[in-house]
Amino acid sequence: MTLNSPSTTEGLTTNFRSTHPIIDWVNAVFGQLITPLEGVQPEYASLNSVREPVPKGPSVTVLGAQPITLEGTADAAELRRREAQAVAQTASQAISDGWSVDEGSPDEPALRPARFGDIAILIPSRTSLADLEDALEEVSVPYRVEASSLVYNTREVRDTLHALQAVADPTDELSLVAALRSSLYGCGDDDLAHWRSACNGRFSLISRLPEDYDPDHPVAAAITHLAELHEAKRWTSPPALLARLIRERGAFETAVAGGRPRDVWRRLRFVMDQAQAWADTGGSNLRDYLQWARLQGADKARVTESVLPETDDDSLRILTVHAAKGLEFPVVMLSGMTARLQKPTRGPNVAFDSDGMPAVRMRKGVESQNYEAWKSEDGQMDAAERLRLLYVACTRACDHLVVSLYRKDPGESDNKPNTAAWALADAGAALTATWGIDTQDVDHTPTGDADPTTPRDTSSTELDRAKLPDRDEWSQQLQSSLEEASKPLAMSASGIARFNGITDDAVDPDSGSVPDPDSGSGSDSGSDPDSGSGSAGSAADDDSDPGLHKDPGDEDANLWRKGRYGTAVGRAVHAVLQDVDLLSRDGLADLARHHAGAEGVTSRTSTVTALAQAALDTAVAREAAESQHWRELFVAASFDERVLEGYIDLVYRSSEGLVVVDWKTDVVTDDADIAAKVDRYRLQGAAYAAALQAVTGETVARMVFVFMNSVNTEVVEAELADLESAVTEAKAAVAQAMPAAA
Repeated sequence: MTLNSPSTTEGLTTNFRSTHPIIDWVNAVFGQLITPLEGVQPEYASLNSVREPVPKGPSVTVLGAQPITLEGTADAAELRRREAQAVAQTASQAISDGWSVDEGSPDEPALRPARFGDIAILIPSRTSLADLEDALEEVSVPYRVEASSLVYNTREVRDTLHALQAVADPTDELSLVAALRSSLYGCGDDDLAHWRSACNGRFSLISRLPEDYDPDHPVAAAITHLAELHEAKRWTSPPALLARLIRERGAFETAVAGGRPRDVWRRLRFVMDQAQAWADTGGSNLRDYLQWARLQGADKARVTESVLPETDDDSLRILTVHAAKGLEFPVVMLSGMTARLQKPTRGPNVAFDSDGMPAVRMRKGVESQNYEAWKSEDGQMDAAERLRLLYVACTRACDHLVVSLYRKDPGESDNKPNTAAWALADAGAALTATWGIDTQDVDHTPTGDADPTTPRDTSSTELDRAKLPDRDEWSQQLQSSLEEASKPLAMSASGIARFNGITDDAVDPDSGSVPDPDSGSGSDSGSDPDSGSGSAGSAADDDSDPGLHKDPGDEDANLWRKGRYGTAVGRAVHAVLQDVDLLSRDGLADLARHHAGAEGVTSRTSTVTALAQAALDTAVAREAAESQHWRELFVAASFDERVLEGYIDLVYRSSEGLVVVDWKTDVVTDDADIAAKVDRYRLQGAAYAAALQAVTGETVARMVFVFMNSVNTEVVEAELADLESAVTEAKAAVAQAMPAAA
């Protein structure tokens, strides 16, 4: 073609891959399905083939030629199960019947019997993968799953990610139980039931194990190991943690028992390599890695798995249609045709129409004016793309094509589901007489001698079902369960006061108490910021009382991150008291200057210094300096199946017992005001003492509040009277606590 010649279009219509019966079938079916639509789909161009069919085995096989009558709410799952069984049995039959494959050329054929390695099952999405795996294992067909979006959804990889999710978030009981039931830990349902009922154990990595528990109990051993990983995640990278989990739980060794060790090994190595590649790009957080791994398992993931050829591994291959582009296989089996050609839109959606204007949908009924027009156009393009993918899948076959048309009979209704199976069926995919298609109706019972459209009889193996309650009884049980579940399992010491109505309004307005705008508080009741856990009644729930605001201890944080709770001067003072040596007081002025600067109150550095100095001059601070003491001490104890937790500013051991000290940068004016403030913080202080006594077994002799007045830098020590009664009341408050919304 010269530069001055008019442009021409040449069509590539000769197919050198597939035999002519396959191409004839493709032309007949997709010639009807792929229709021209301006801006969406060009006109279908028929293909020509140069290859003759192989002598043994059908060129095109259709499974589920007739729709199936199903009843019940689980008909979609049953349809997928039956389809998977038909595909698996056909794959087995292809090998046993010796279907021919041609390794030569049209001029010089080289025929041989098919092997499992010649078969590829192509699926449009991962929805049907689990049923397909089960069906292949049932008929002892070796297989390997390729394409990363499928690898991340295989059983072994899912089990590994469930375990890592439990490690990353110790409050995720669902992931923990899933990990316990996996092959990594091998806990049966009987073990889980025994642990919960007989041992009174909990499915938690942060709760104490039951007293006198058997360390050899499978659940106890599993939780102990996962708890060790949870502790190690603070200094271990995600790929290293993943490798440790796989190594210590013998995942490679366990795979031998499954009969397909090489496939499992390849999957695990692939996931480990991908995790390291993710970390090499700068990833470091376990939760971020798990989020990334979930994206790799999404249907629209485009990460390709590089699979090295394994000539001595005779296994069937499972791929997505996307992953099969550009490839060819002697035998192609198209499964998962129950998937819809056009999926419904859910949730928010933002796009741009043909004019470049945004088309926005927030939810049903809340959308821009041009959204419906764009949605119609986009739906047409999406459906056309899915049909083209079906075309690509079918033309991957060289010698044999097996297409599943399993679909539910709509009955008397003409409302057929918009699925790939119905689209192919309506286009004449099952017309045997016209196109020489062999149709197979596969039996779906273990013996293979029952009607394939009749559901399998499992009554002899199922347990007797409990009688369902009537609706009113069920509603009452549901409401009771919801109320019980809404009760907080964990509560902070500061949260007790809020749950029991102790707020600023509870203080006598005539007491003369004047709130300090710079007031802060000690640190309490936080949770591991990386664990995902939280305590009911956190400080964020109530902004009315700075004295009740608490956050996690941060003794290991950098200087500019310490004491970041409460407000301004109060936070700076607490940070100084958290760091300074109680006995020598070395560097007090420098610490005050740094923390005041970090809080943006450099002009009040002298106030911070004076308050910290005054606090260190109190009797409790001097006694603590001369005794064994702890600062920012986290405590957590269980009361009536609820956890009370908190961070105590200062604890020291005296001759009478333990002494709890809570710093309060709060204005107190006279004795009445002091009494009112002590009453306000009474349950909070008692909760510290209750938790400390419960976990140490030692007596808390005293609970002392130290009020530091930021106006005149005076310090007042106030001991909580009748501590024993206050502790009893705090325990009761924990047991009876309900969420703020209740």
